[in-house]
Amino acid sequence: MSLAQWIDAAVVVLYLVVSFVIGVKAARWMKTSDRTESDYFLAGRKIPGWLAGVSVGVTSMNADVAPAYAGVAVVVGLPVAWFYLSRFAFALMVIALLFAYKWRSLRVNTGPEFFALRFGGKGGRFVRVWSSLYGVMLGMVPWIGAGILGVHLIVGPIFGYDDVSITLAFLIPVLLLYVWKSGYSGVLLVDLFQAGVIVVANVALTVVVLMRYGGPSGLAEAIRGALPAESGEILSALPVPGHAVMGPMLVLAWLLLPTVGAGGNVQTDGQRLLSCANARESMKSYIWSAIVLFVMLLTLTLPVLGLLPIHPELYHAEPAAREAAYGMMLKEFFPSGLLGLALAAMAAAVMSTIASHLNFGAQTIVNDILKVFRPGITDERGILYGRLSMVAIMGASIAVVYNSTSLIGIAVTLLGLFAATASIAWGQWWWWRTNFPAWVSAMVVGPFIYFGLGYLLPEFTWWKDYAAQGETAKQALDLLKGAIGLVISLVTWVTVTLCTKPEDMETLKAFYKRARPMGAWGPVREAILRDEGPDALPAERPMLVRGLVLGLLGAAWISAAILALSKFYVGDWVEGIVYTILAAALAFGFAKAFDRYHAMLAEGTPAESGP
Repeated sequence: MSLAQWIDAAVVVLYLVVSFVIGVKAARWMKTSDRTESDYFLAGRKIPGWLAGVSVGVTSMNADVAPAYAGVAVVVGLPVAWFYLSRFAFALMVIALLFAYKWRSLRVNTGPEFFALRFGGKGGRFVRVWSSLYGVMLGMVPWIGAGILGVHLIVGPIFGYDDVSITLAFLIPVLLLYVWKSGYSGVLLVDLFQAGVIVVANVALTVVVLMRYGGPSGLAEAIRGALPAESGEILSALPVPGHAVMGPMLVLAWLLLPTVGAGGNVQTDGQRLLSCANARESMKSYIWSAIVLFVMLLTLTLPVLGLLPIHPELYHAEPAAREAAYGMMLKEFFPSGLLGLALAAMAAAVMSTIASHLNFGAQTIVNDILKVFRPGITDERGILYGRLSMVAIMGASIAVVYNSTSLIGIAVTLLGLFAATASIAWGQWWWWRTNFPAWVSAMVVGPFIYFGLGYLLPEFTWWKDYAAQGETAKQALDLLKGAIGLVISLVTWVTVTLCTKPEDMETLKAFYKRARPMGAWGPVREAILRDEGPDALPAERPMLVRGLVLGLLGAAWISAAILALSKFYVGDWVEGIVYTILAAALAFGFAKAFDRYHAMLAEGTPAESGP
């Protein structure tokens, strides 16, 4: 390697060493231990909302790691903001406002434990085990593999090697050792450090790009000179109709698929909710996560605009070619040392996701699979089994690395697969009639519907013709397939619900008194009041509608803020100021409404009884 490469490698090694030290010391610093499952997997349930939110935000970065986001940015321009705003803004607000308080108040240890309360009996046990296996194998293993692949796609070309085993050799041991040692406390504190590394590296890159072009206006002029016909859509704040990658219809698809069902089931994110000091902190954690996530994604994608004047051909690139854009950008703009910082940021994004998935995957295997069949497992033995489970999950993820090529392809496939099963997650919280047969029809049959559409839809001529336009068109069709699967699955499980008996009323009453779910629970509420008297429950409030409206307000202020910063980056000062004023007004209204909304939730939900 050259001297410059040795400098960059030294920076990455320094980052890994600091991460490792923080990770192994975290349990001591946070005063937790590896002797109780509550400490090892939930850090004693005493985490402030801001820290949990930072962890959620930085963990989410791996879902479409830097090469994927940069690849979208280079063929979209400023409207790339809608790629992540549509996917995450409203969905995160739904979780924060409609579910976070309820989850924390349930006093469960994991998300799958919810099913034992909601369905009861053998059905509840089956759902608990199935959802745990489903979440680990399809919700964790592929994302860990995608994260490792993302690091390799950047680090390999820069340091001149192709063998992914080299990337695995420097990344995996550090991760396994600190998560093994400190558990969830190590995950949280290393996440905090990693978020800082990511933001510093991304901000440095945004500044370097602007300096190359003489400021925001110079960057905009360079784009107009290199791509005069396309510059209007590249510099637009809003999605451009007819755009192949990020038109308004595709934005709606990205909004629909991740949002439907958000919060109704929780996996790794649920660990953050359940570890917070109280229910209010759980709500705040998801608001913080939205802010942290969007700052990281904004500063990751904006610098990509600087690549277009140098390589204008990238604007029309197919997925495999455009996912190399991030590595090209680092080589083009970052000198030695700063390039190492960017590589450390890439490793940080991925390591955060992997560590989170390993820790929660181990927790749910112990809590929701092993203990279901062997209830007498001690805390000490449970932690040991959890640690061994981490090794198994990592092994399966490495297999994904050796069998994947496109990051966006992984994201689109999994998004469509989960969308086919998503609506039942809201149904089980918001409709008392949702029962075990309905859940089976959605969660077990749903994936078959999704994969079946993959064979059926290509038989239509219009589908074939559109797919023939290239890989980008195929990925758009995958989103459409996911939306069709969602609708079919919804109709299926609702029909099954209406054709089968509801759950046992005593089970439903016990769940209602413990969770106070929103939505259509009238018959269960009436049964409780009839059996236990009119004072058994507080007055009912229409919290579901209030929460959705407040969620839209929250998503709107964050989106306006992101658009303001985007316009400032290309020197559009007037439009940027307009978005800033709008964001400030919406944020003020949201803050005031949030306090009132939380007070109403507290009135209608049983008080928490300890950690």
